[in-house]
Amino acid sequence: MILKKIIMKGTKGSETKALIRETAFKQFLTKDYSMVPLKDIEKSLNLSRGCTSYHYPTKQELFIDVINVYILDMQRVKHASDNLSGLSLFEYFNQYVDNIAKAMDRLSQFVMPEANINGTRAYMSLILQAEKYYPGFHQMLSEIEKNEMAQLRQVVVKAQKDGEIRSSCNTDLLVQQIRLIFLGKSYQDALRNGLDVNSLREQLYFIYFLIKNK
Repeated sequence: MILKKIIMKGTKGSETKALIRETAFKQFLTKDYSMVPLKDIEKSLNLSRGCTSYHYPTKQELFIDVINVYILDMQRVKHASDNLSGLSLFEYFNQYVDNIAKAMDRLSQFVMPEANINGTRAYMSLILQAEKYYPGFHQMLSEIEKNEMAQLRQVVVKAQKDGEIRSSCNTDLLVQQIRLIFLGKSYQDALRNGLDVNSLREQLYFIYFLIKNK
C-alpha cells in the first residue's frame, strides 16, 4: 500500500494524472459534463476507481483541472512569450493568427477525425460548460481577455505614434472591432467546419489596409 502511494505521488503518478486529464478532456469536448461518468474514463485507461479518486476525488475537480490546463492556461500562454515592444500592427496580426493556428492544431490532436467533430464548436461548447460547472471561471476568463485587449491596445497606440496607421482612428473602438472580428468569425465557423484561420487573417488584413497610412 505504501509503495502504491509512492508511485502515485512520483513521476509515474504525475504521468497517470496527466493521462486521466487528457482522456477526460477528449470526453468533455464531445459530451456534456453530465454525460461523462468517471467509470468510462477509468475503463478506457484500465484504471481502478481508487487510482482515479486519488488524483481526482470528484468529477468536478477533474473537470476544473481540465479547464485550467486546456482552456485557461492555453489562453494565458497564447501571447505570454510574445515580444510586443517592437511589433508593428501588421506583424502583430500575423503573430496573433499564427498563435491561434497553433492552438487549433493542438486541439485537433484531441478530436478524433473519424468522429466528424467540429473542433471549434466543441471548444466553444466546453467554454460554455465551464461557465456552468466551474465557479469563478467567468471572472478568470474575463481577466485573460482584458489583458489581451490591453496588449492589443498597446500595439495600436504604437502603430499610431509610428505613423503606421492613421492617428485619427479611435483607439478603443479599433481594439474592440479587431476583437469582435475574431469572436464573430469563431462563432460563424463553429456553425460550419471550424475556424478558418486563413479567412481570419484576410479579415484582419482588410481592416489593416483600411486604416493604414498611405
